[in-house]
Amino acid sequence: MEEWFNLSEKDRKLIIDQVSSKKGLLPVAIEKDLWVMIALKAVFSTELKDYLVFKGGTSLSKAWSIIERFSEDIDLAIDRSFFGFEGDLSRTQVKK
Repeated sequence: MEEWFNLSEKDRKLIIDQVSSKKGLLPVAIEKDLWVMIALKAVFSTELKDYLVFKGGTSLSKAWSIIERFSEDIDLAIDRSFFGFEGDLSRTQVKK
């Protein structure tokens, strides 16, 4: 992804337009999808990566290629052990 930021604005626009044309999607959708990927790379490059779970529809598209989808949100869950909580929650605790 670092290479992307080294490109000129003109070259980035050209690439987005080419992908847009090939996929039959608006350039704005392609750019938003690119930013989702950049954000995911940044988040999963941190020390928290071992405590994070990428879930939801975007994960089905990006990680598993199960669905074709362009999304603006990233659903993440963090393992409660990161905060020092151990063991499983009861159903009552989960509902709270």
